[in-house]
Amino acid sequence: MQRIDEYMIPHDGFREILLNSINHKRYESNNPIQVSIYDDKIYVWNEATFPEELMNKNLFEKHYSKPYNPLIAQTFFKTGFIEAWGRGFEKIKKECELYNAPLPNIEINRDGVMIKCTPSETYLQVLNEMYVKNEYSEFTDKFTDKFTDIETKIIALVKEKPTISQSKMSEKIGISKRAITKNMNNLQERKIIKRVGNNKSGHWEIL
Repeated sequence: MQRIDEYMIPHDGFREILLNSINHKRYESNNPIQVSIYDDKIYVWNEATFPEELMNKNLFEKHYSKPYNPLIAQTFFKTGFIEAWGRGFEKIKKECELYNAPLPNIEINRDGVMIKCTPSETYLQVLNEMYVKNEYSEFTDKFTDKFTDIETKIIALVKEKPTISQSKMSEKIGISKRAITKNMNNLQERKIIKRVGNNKSGHWEIL
């Protein structure tokens, strides 16, 4: 057996982002490289200096390199951390394509560089499944009644989004809309959930 991890963004691609940050950082500013990690995105901010003529270029295409800290860049090159100067963003692009993940969004101005990394669809799907599973455990602890697996999933989805449609529930849980309707009717009869308002603009409430 082998554990397979689904990373938010490609491991080697994010490594290149951090190496680029170290190479181009303005160390005289004394501001650290800042990494903000969320469930569905990662920001990397760096008070870095890019050549002005590169600020409006597509950095994911081939371009020359002019590192702000050439001695650090040379050290990384000699130790094998980077393959060649100016190839970092090309490698990030290649890794994202292999991982089926969107390219990072890069904002460059005179204050520094902000890079926003967003995950692949596969990761988002795994994240959603994990979130819903956590919701299930909350509900099974809260209620003394015995719920079927489908009922538990329906309750979790209603709590997550009270306006969710039965069609969307069917898609998320992976059963027919007819089966969703039957289970929701059972939950309403048992006074677990109720419908507030009409079918178009109403919402579900957990009792």
